[in-house]
Amino acid sequence: MKLVKTLALVATLAAATASQAAIDLAPITGAFTAGDVTTAVLAVGATLAVIYVAIRAAKIALSMIRGG
Repeated sequence: MKLVKTLALVATLAAATASQAAIDLAPITGAFTAGDVTTAVLAVGATLAVIYVAIRAAKIALSMIRGG
């Protein structure tokens, strides 16, 4: 019985998704350019690199203080 309920739920969600498939996303996708996305990806990568370098530097400094 649980399987039947699960399949009914999946079928209902699929029907709801299919009925909303005609949504126009042009205003949203038109607001971004490839340059904007590239800049954002590079900014996130640079932030992660800075965090990694800071953690690595802290580990090195602590190991020097401990004498190891």
